[in-house]
Amino acid sequence: MTRSAIVVGAGIAGLTTANALLRCGWDVQVLELSPEPRTTGAGIVLMANALRGLDAAGVGGTVRPAGRPISPGMLRDGSGRTLVHLSAERIAARLGTIAIAFHRPRLQAALLEALGDARVTYGAEALAVEPGDTARPATVTLEGGSTLSADLVVAADGVRSNLRAAVAPDATEPVYVGSTTWLAVLDNPGITEMSQTWGPGGEFGLIALADGQLYWYATQVGPPGRPTGDPVANLDAARAAFAGWHDPIPQVLAATPPERLLQLDLYGFPKPIPHMARGRVALVGDAAHAMPPNVGQGGGQGIEDAVVLAASVSGTGSVVEGLAAYDRVRRPRTAGVLRSAWASARFGEQLANPALVGMRNGLLRALPSGAMIGAMERFAQWAPPVLPAR
Repeated sequence: MTRSAIVVGAGIAGLTTANALLRCGWDVQVLELSPEPRTTGAGIVLMANALRGLDAAGVGGTVRPAGRPISPGMLRDGSGRTLVHLSAERIAARLGTIAIAFHRPRLQAALLEALGDARVTYGAEALAVEPGDTARPATVTLEGGSTLSADLVVAADGVRSNLRAAVAPDATEPVYVGSTTWLAVLDNPGITEMSQTWGPGGEFGLIALADGQLYWYATQVGPPGRPTGDPVANLDAARAAFAGWHDPIPQVLAATPPERLLQLDLYGFPKPIPHMARGRVALVGDAAHAMPPNVGQGGGQGIEDAVVLAASVSGTGSVVEGLAAYDRVRRPRTAGVLRSAWASARFGEQLANPALVGMRNGLLRALPSGAMIGAMERFAQWAPPVLPAR
């Protein structure tokens, strides 16, 4: 008998979960708050662990062509001096595959193509969930009061999750991480090499995407509440914050159309949540472990969640037991990545004292590039479980 699943949220974690469950023979329905598929957004880099997860979910062949393998890159200081140079070939040799950069809407469109658009209901807000148990299905309450029941409910509804309280009512709520971020995708003016710059109290990254586009991101330490509803004002703030940084940062900012810019304050869990599953409900992605973006694993951990969850519930006749196994496997892994992301933020963008910045930069220049790759290796050498085919 085919088992049913409701996935709440059509982001990267939700769509990967839906694809993985479909691959295992589940009847899957996705509920998405947005009224239609998203066509705007920034970029994302997926490392080897995330790419292996997509392959395990059966969508790697569909998704990979939507991205662009990253070129060799470097870490610089605010004046443009190289701190660390990273070879893409050495990364691939150590980690098994090169990382791939995606425009988020293209990545989500590829995941949606693999799933089938008919499986997604747009404009559907899930307000609450009753977790159920071994004898009762889980029940989702929608805006307006209607309900849906399923053998499994997956909460992939992001950092502001409506459903998290049903799984982990004692979890500490996400907090402002101390930085605001600007994100944009624009026509590439000719930049091919990936670069990341750490200056006092800030960071700026440049990544070439497919189809002649460039993704840039920037963060700056400061109080929350700085993003406004005016994209021109937000862009002016970014240009002012990074005006003295090395080329081509000022030129990229000058070429960015205001309508292409997103600015938002960053939020994450200050400590790991105590549960990722309860009854027949599981949390995946940012709903479970939103983190600072500093180790580049936010999206990757959501993809890992998706594959482990599908394997856990499909390898047993009991959804409740399967989710208990999922919780045991995923919480230690995501807790470690979460702590590392906070530590990296404090060592990187949030370090503002000039003396400490100078000491950090000197340390980085003295380190062999292999040490940086080794830090990535901690996260990227993850092997996904094999999903049972339907």
